[in-house]
Amino acid sequence: MDSIRNEIEQELLLKELELLDSQREYIYKEGRSILVLFPKIFAMLHQGQVNNAKENLIILRKRLEELLSKTDFRWRKYLLPAQIEYVEAIVYLSIIEEFRIPSYKEVGFEIEPYLLGLLDCVGELRRSVYDKINEKNFEKASFFYKSMKEIFDNLSSFSYFDNAVPSLRRKVDLARRLIEETYVDITKINVLGIQ
Repeated sequence: MDSIRNEIEQELLLKELELLDSQREYIYKEGRSILVLFPKIFAMLHQGQVNNAKENLIILRKRLEELLSKTDFRWRKYLLPAQIEYVEAIVYLSIIEEFRIPSYKEVGFEIEPYLLGLLDCVGELRRSVYDKINEKNFEKASFFYKSMKEIFDNLSSFSYFDNAVPSLRRKVDLARRLIEETYVDITKINVLGIQ
């Protein structure tokens, strides 16, 4: 036998790879186009434009759900940052408007964006602590600080699941640092008798 029969079908494989690559590119671009809208939403929330923020979040939620329903499992990672931002915004909105932290089931995304979004919300709450301190609204500043701690206290023990949810430990550590730094600043204010 001098030769081997070649049934590799290189042309078919090339078409399949090109299709996969175009799907990847599309999902990546769509995820980025959603992600860049979140700084505006957080600005709205901090400026008290809650209704505008809610309308935008409803639109973004629909876009994310539509994309997730069409996305091959291998490209879902490109939508994760937008999902995390969405969770962070929804949690922050629930805290400022309803004084509660929404459940995993209520938010309705997978566990990874839920946990990481909650932990990112600690930073957003810290900003609110300082905004309220600057406004001399120490009661509200205390509420936001307690909200930071509530999230951290409930999630800090999960940091050893870093292999299942990449960067979970890093975000838990960052949340711990933010809470410690905020506590020091709040304590200084109390010591100085500003309250």
